[in-house]
Amino acid sequence: MDRELSLAKKIYRKYQTNDPFCICEELGHIVLFVPLIGVRGYYQHIIRNNIIYIDESLPEHVQRFVCAHELGHSLMHRDSNAIYLDSRTFQVVGKYENAANRFSAGLLYPDDEELLEYTDYSLNQLTKILGLPPELVKWRYSQIKL
Repeated sequence: MDRELSLAKKIYRKYQTNDPFCICEELGHIVLFVPLIGVRGYYQHIIRNNIIYIDESLPEHVQRFVCAHELGHSLMHRDSNAIYLDSRTFQVVGKYENAANRFSAGLLYPDDEELLEYTDYSLNQLTKILGLPPELVKWRYSQIKL
C-alpha cells in the first residue's frame, strides 16, 4: 500500500469520516472559499496556522476533492512552499502534487470493498461516478488488495 493511501486510511479511522471539511475542522485548519484565478486551491502554513484556500466558483464535489488534496499537502508537505519551489527553483513539484492527489483519492474512497462494487463499470463511467480523474481512478484500484 502506498504511503499516501496508508496515511489517508489512518486519518479516516482516526476521525471516523472521509469528509475533508470535517477533518480540517477537527485539526483546526482554516478553510476559506475565495475567488481564485488559475488555481483551484492552495495550502499555506503561516505562523502556526494551516490555511486552505478553495476557489468558491467550483462545484461542491470538486471543492471536496480540492480540500482533501490541500489537506494532504498540510499533512505531508507542511514545510514545502510549492508555489515558491515551482516559480523560483528548478525543483520538481509534480511529486508533491501527485502525492496530494493520491492522498485525496484515498481519503475520499478509503473502503476497498465499496470500490469493488463498481468493478463492472468502464474507466469513463468510474471517473464520473467517483468524481476523480482517470489516472487517480486507475491508481486507487491498483491499491486494492484482494
